[in-house]
Amino acid sequence: MKKLKKIIRLFCLVVLLLLAVTGVAITGAAPTQSKNRDRIIDNETLIEMVEEKGKEDDEEKP
Repeated sequence: MKKLKKIIRLFCLVVLLLLAVTGVAITGAAPTQSKNRDRIIDNETLIEMVEEKGKEDDEEKP
């Protein structure tokens, strides 16, 4: 009985390893963090604000 449990555990380990290798092969390796930490720290959004023309601006121009 102990020998059977040992064989089943080994078989399950091999199956899990095969599933993991297959998953990595299909989807590719997990992404790693970039070595340039400045990009991670400077994570502010850079947007240029555009002022809308109002009715007053249109009336002033001839």
